[in-house]
Amino acid sequence: MVRTQDTDVHQAFNDGASNKFIERYKMFCYVFGKHIDKKPQDDIAKSLYQADMVLTPGMFMSLALVTAGLASVIVLIFSTILFRNSSSPLVYISVLTFLTFGLTVSGFPFMLYNKISGKNMNIQHELPFTLGYMTILASGGSSPMDVIRQVAIEDYGDVSIEFGKVMYRVDVLGEDGVSAMNHLIRNTSSESLRTICIDLANSMHSGGGLRTYLEMKSRELMEMRRQMQQEFVDSLAVYGEGYLSGVVMSVVLVVLMIVVTSALGIDLGPFTAKQMFQFFVYFMLPFINIVFLILLWMKYSRSTL
Repeated sequence: MVRTQDTDVHQAFNDGASNKFIERYKMFCYVFGKHIDKKPQDDIAKSLYQADMVLTPGMFMSLALVTAGLASVIVLIFSTILFRNSSSPLVYISVLTFLTFGLTVSGFPFMLYNKISGKNMNIQHELPFTLGYMTILASGGSSPMDVIRQVAIEDYGDVSIEFGKVMYRVDVLGEDGVSAMNHLIRNTSSESLRTICIDLANSMHSGGGLRTYLEMKSRELMEMRRQMQQEFVDSLAVYGEGYLSGVVMSVVLVVLMIVVTSALGIDLGPFTAKQMFQFFVYFMLPFINIVFLILLWMKYSRSTL
């Protein structure tokens, strides 16, 4: 028991130190990006809001650029050490450095997109169960605002988080329920949740028909969930076929090309056949597989199916 408590304290200390380092790094990056916030960046700000990332557009962009710059410098140093005695060191060094910068910069928008996509998938998964719970509350005579408040308290994933934003605007900012719902309608990333919020806002005006609507919508979303499961299986099959036809076949063709050109004595420009083979086997092939695995992880890590 004592060891468990000591482990928890040590873990909490490490998490606190890590969070402090991350916050300091963000502030360091924001020194270079605070001028970006002088002009409104509505699209980026909306995407950050949808992804539940507490960042300004300037901080997000500065994080991307500074992180890409630091990663490029690190790769530049290591590639200089590794390839300084090669036949074409500038080619290797420049390609790796620019590739690192480009991938790191493009990785931030891709991460943002995947966070929003994962959030939408979670909302889509939780909505049928949320609507069933809301139906029970509505059948007990609860008003639409009381139903939203109760869902925000419960643990229904990102649906509870989105409804929690509504209650924050009502309880903390002092807005009325309809205005808070309209703000969520304008800014939520989930089309399914937006449709339900529109109907909930309408029911606040009319004051009736909430239970019947929730029952009908719950059955409709359960059918949509079954369709999503089928699409999930189909998408995995597409990725598998893409890996076989794109990666495996490319490996075979490139290896055959190197072997054939070496046997025929064809000149490959500044590279020898041995250099091409080593570059492909020890760098390009692992790099392609790592990128493919990262894509799979980013797409399906938050999948609830």
